[in-house]
Amino acid sequence: MIKLIAADMDGTLLDSQKRLPPDLFDVLGKLRERGVRFAVASGRQYYNLVRQFPGMENEILFLCENGTMIFDKGAPIFLEPMEKRDWQALIKQLREIPGACPILCCPDTAYCEDFGAEFAENASMYYEKLKYVDDLLKVEANVCKIAVYDLKDAETNSYPAMKKAAEGRFQVTLSGERWIDIMGESNKGTALTALEKLCGVSPEETMAFGDYLNDTQMMGACFTSCAMENAHPDLKKLARFWVPSNDENGVIRTIRRMTGLDGGIAVLEAPYGSPEYRRNLELRDRALRKPLGLDLFSEDLSAEKDYRHFSAVENGEVVGTMMLLPDPDAPGAFRMKQAAVAESCRGKGVGRRLWELVKEAAFREGAAKVTVHARKTAAGFYEKLGFSATGGEFLEVGIPHIPMEYGLRG
Repeated sequence: MIKLIAADMDGTLLDSQKRLPPDLFDVLGKLRERGVRFAVASGRQYYNLVRQFPGMENEILFLCENGTMIFDKGAPIFLEPMEKRDWQALIKQLREIPGACPILCCPDTAYCEDFGAEFAENASMYYEKLKYVDDLLKVEANVCKIAVYDLKDAETNSYPAMKKAAEGRFQVTLSGERWIDIMGESNKGTALTALEKLCGVSPEETMAFGDYLNDTQMMGACFTSCAMENAHPDLKKLARFWVPSNDENGVIRTIRRMTGLDGGIAVLEAPYGSPEYRRNLELRDRALRKPLGLDLFSEDLSAEKDYRHFSAVENGEVVGTMMLLPDPDAPGAFRMKQAAVAESCRGKGVGRRLWELVKEAAFREGAAKVTVHARKTAAGFYEKLGFSATGGEFLEVGIPHIPMEYGLRG
């Protein structure tokens, strides 16, 4: 089950008007009651982030400055400062790029030079504490990151120039249309991995949300990686799930769905080999094999390591399960298999909720359709979901089945 959730701010948790979801604090309270930790993972400064969460500064974890710092209860618990000679050399290189306005990001404050009104207005949006100095090279502080506001266009101006200058020694990430970040070895992904260890949580128990390229490594640091509908196309390629946009309250809607805050039943993907996967097997054996006098655990299940497994969970117990895999008989299609719902939960919409998650996963995989070998007795259920029969009855494990499919792309 999910025990740690990390969410980016701009373009992810915040809507396009820079507003937090209206039900965020209610959800955070419910997560806290369940022992689920919530972290904000942002390129923003800690002091700017704290202002966004009044009264919650001791409840939320803050992955700041694109993962170069982690704060808990007002104190840094993880810092990755750059060598002075390194950040000074980078500042000198940035001075050669027209329109590049660097900011030195430190645990206690940030430093910049006077780059004009446009820079000042935009920097103040993200830096609550910002000191203007005559010469950045004379700053004496632990610099964890260099943020750069680009008066032109970051993706075509400062980003390619600094990417080349970094020569693999530093990480250069696009964090917005006008912003890039330059760091040492740290990023949101390394910070999330460090936080998992500090919290005693595995990547399989972690969920993360992002929308831009500075969230790239974070997608790889957890199992349940979620890209917003409004995310950069390259980030979507890396995420396991696509979720509704920031203007559709996508983060909170997905948290409610995958943790079971609404209705008590969570629907989520179960990593192969996880406790949820094991409980999936037990439900499949109980619901699909034992009534036929068969034993699932006597079968060779080794191929399932390459399948995707989905669970519906209520009060810690798996009450529904489905599998998804490429259809070996239909190129471009995915097959859903081994759908089962616990007898105590039939008629409660568990199968439909699971199917919605499976359907989204298949679409994300590029499938044109989802096929299923439906037991004849369950054909009506699949018809209600929108499946259509594609052939006549046939026998499988000794009982009648009907081939059916669901078109995903018109």
